[in-house]
Amino acid sequence: MGEPVGEKKLQAMSNRWLILLFSVLVVAGAGYFGHRLGVWPDALMRVFAAPRWQAAPETKEGQPAVASSARRIRAEASVVPVRSVELSMPIEGIVHEVYVQEGETVAAGQLLVKLKDNRQRVMVAQAEAALNRARAALALLESGPLPEEVAEMEAALAAAQAVYAKLAEGLLPGAIAEAEAALAQAQADYRLLTRGADPQEIIEATALLELAQAQLDQARSAYNRVRNNPDIGMLPESLAMQQATAAFKAAQARFDLLQSGATPEQIASAAAAVRQAQARLDTLKQAQPGELAEAEALVQQAQAALDRVKVGARAEEIAVAQGDVDIAVAQLQDALVALSETELRAPFDGTVTVLGVDSGEQVAPNLPIIQLADLSSWRIETLGLTELDVAGITPGDEVTVTFDALPSLTVRGEVVRIRQVGETSLAAPMAGFLPQRTLAIADQIDGDIVYRVVIEPDAHDARLLWNMTALVDFGERQ
Repeated sequence: MGEPVGEKKLQAMSNRWLILLFSVLVVAGAGYFGHRLGVWPDALMRVFAAPRWQAAPETKEGQPAVASSARRIRAEASVVPVRSVELSMPIEGIVHEVYVQEGETVAAGQLLVKLKDNRQRVMVAQAEAALNRARAALALLESGPLPEEVAEMEAALAAAQAVYAKLAEGLLPGAIAEAEAALAQAQADYRLLTRGADPQEIIEATALLELAQAQLDQARSAYNRVRNNPDIGMLPESLAMQQATAAFKAAQARFDLLQSGATPEQIASAAAAVRQAQARLDTLKQAQPGELAEAEALVQQAQAALDRVKVGARAEEIAVAQGDVDIAVAQLQDALVALSETELRAPFDGTVTVLGVDSGEQVAPNLPIIQLADLSSWRIETLGLTELDVAGITPGDEVTVTFDALPSLTVRGEVVRIRQVGETSLAAPMAGFLPQRTLAIADQIDGDIVYRVVIEPDAHDARLLWNMTALVDFGERQ
């Protein structure tokens, strides 16, 4: 015979109580472990929100009911600003001044921190000087030659041509003999002026003067007879009168010179003439064919320089100068960028939530020193939904959000974004909030793939603060 019905019911009730007691012990143990970790694992949230198994309720006839496949999805979340960033300096340096305080509201582009920039300012000054020099060189080429430069080149060409002509003259036949004759004449004139009067020369000079006087008188008499003639200038008497006058003056000058002697100026002039004649003779005697070729090359060089100055700069030279200007501009821009890297400015309007630097401190590149956030509005970001949970959630879904610190506050929201890449374990989305040891333990508890979900609330409450804990109810999902 079978067991009595009363005993069967008692056994069934006993089994349900054992199952319920076991569930309570599991949850209590997990709660204790979660309390020790300082977190409330998403897995436990799902246990409370929608247990994966439970005792099947009985129908009135005592038969088990079919369990529904729908389950409610809830996830722990945090309040985060719409926009936040950790700011750092791109270079190493010493802080010159900090212009903001923690909690201060700043505008986009506002200067937050300034490093010492003595070296960068020197680099900018050097780059500006190099650019000015390059631009001046380009302008000089583009403006063409100055009249003074052309005149200088023409003078150099004339000097080279004179040297060439002097050397070429020395190589002509008869040039030396002519120079020797000129020197002898200059020396004779000098001796005549410096030796004093000779009695015989005075007698000869007197006779020549008297003869010249007689010829002048005769010519004057003939001229007076025809001087009223309208064509007097065309008559031979007029020419004879001019010749007689010139001969008389020359004879008078020679006579006066022999009587009184030469003046110091005349003697000096004669000596200079001797030196010039001697120098010319020496130049002609020393002239060589090789020197003539060298002088000719100098003439050609001077002519080429003059032609180049008149034509102006070539297009290639201007292009090179323009390239120098472009290089100088790039160097100046590089120096200005280096100077700008000594300044840290706000990338957007926001509030300085963390300030980790002070004047005089040494900062390292890419090490966050300021946290800036836009606290004008908030978003809710879950700490992780498993792949099973997130599969039924899509952007645009409506959710309900409650807050641990504000039990009376409930807001509705909308899913705006689901991160496309999943992360392993519950510890992944908690990075930055928990110590490494706790993260390691939590990673061992839950090994699920989790996803972040961002919710835009319909309303914003002024009591909400960054990182406040929230609970997002996504409703029932199949």
